[in-house]
Amino acid sequence: MNERRQVIYAGHKLRKARLEALIGTQKELAEKTGIPANIISDLERGKRQMSPNWAKRIAEAVGGSWTDFFDLTQ
Repeated sequence: MNERRQVIYAGHKLRKARLEALIGTQKELAEKTGIPANIISDLERGKRQMSPNWAKRIAEAVGGSWTDFFDLTQ
Protein backbone atom coordinates (compact mmCIF):
# COMPACT_ATOMS: atom_id res chain seq x y z
CA MET A 1 0.00 0.00 0.00
CA ASN A 2 1.34 3.44 -0.96
CA GLU A 3 1.55 5.66 2.11
CA ARG A 4 1.03 9.40 1.69
CA ARG A 5 1.35 12.14 4.24
CA GLN A 6 -0.92 15.11 4.16
CA VAL A 7 0.29 18.49 5.37
CA ILE A 8 -2.34 20.62 7.07
CA TYR A 9 -1.80 24.24 8.08
CA ALA A 10 -2.84 24.97 11.68
CA GLY A 11 -3.64 28.66 12.26
CA HIS A 12 -3.90 28.30 16.02
CA LYS A 13 -0.21 27.40 16.08
CA LEU A 14 0.68 30.74 14.50
CA ARG A 15 -1.26 32.71 17.12
CA LYS A 16 0.30 30.68 19.93
CA ALA A 17 3.82 31.20 18.55
CA ARG A 18 3.21 34.94 18.16
CA LEU A 19 2.03 35.33 21.74
CA GLU A 20 4.82 33.13 23.14
CA ALA A 21 7.32 35.35 21.31
CA LEU A 22 5.77 38.31 23.17
CA ILE A 23 4.54 39.84 19.93
CA GLY A 24 1.27 41.23 21.18
CA THR A 25 -0.47 42.21 17.99
CA GLN A 26 -0.88 40.97 14.45
CA LYS A 27 0.20 44.42 13.26
CA GLU A 28 3.48 44.08 15.15
CA LEU A 29 4.11 40.68 13.54
CA ALA A 30 3.25 42.18 10.16
CA GLU A 31 5.88 44.89 10.66
CA LYS A 32 8.52 42.28 11.60
CA THR A 33 7.77 40.01 8.63
CA GLY A 34 6.66 42.36 5.86
CA ILE A 35 3.45 40.34 5.53
CA PRO A 36 0.34 42.57 5.62
CA ALA A 37 -1.63 42.49 8.89
CA ASN A 38 -4.82 41.39 7.13
CA ILE A 39 -3.00 38.31 5.83
CA ILE A 40 -1.62 37.56 9.32
CA SER A 41 -5.20 37.80 10.61
CA ASP A 42 -6.48 35.44 7.90
CA LEU A 43 -3.66 32.98 8.63
CA GLU A 44 -4.40 32.92 12.35
CA ARG A 45 -8.10 32.33 11.72
CA GLY A 46 -7.42 29.60 9.15
CA LYS A 47 -9.06 31.63 6.38
CA ARG A 48 -5.95 31.48 4.21
CA GLN A 49 -3.39 28.74 3.59
CA MET A 50 0.15 29.34 4.81
CA SER A 51 2.81 29.35 2.12
CA PRO A 52 6.28 28.01 2.93
CA ASN A 53 7.69 31.48 2.21
CA TRP A 54 5.38 33.15 4.74
CA ALA A 55 6.01 30.37 7.26
CA LYS A 56 9.77 30.92 7.02
CA ARG A 57 9.45 34.69 7.46
CA ILE A 58 7.16 34.28 10.46
CA ALA A 59 9.40 31.62 12.02
CA GLU A 60 12.33 34.05 11.83
CA ALA A 61 10.29 36.64 13.72
CA VAL A 62 8.89 34.34 16.43
CA GLY A 63 11.69 31.77 16.65
CA GLY A 64 11.39 28.09 15.89
CA SER A 65 11.01 26.21 12.65
CA TRP A 66 8.72 27.11 9.78
CA THR A 67 7.33 23.56 9.95
CA ASP A 68 5.93 24.30 13.42
CA PHE A 69 2.86 25.82 11.75
CA PHE A 70 1.81 22.58 10.08
CA ASP A 71 0.37 19.25 11.23
CA LEU A 72 1.55 16.12 9.47
CA THR A 73 -1.12 13.44 9.19
CA GLN A 74 -1.38 10.17 7.38
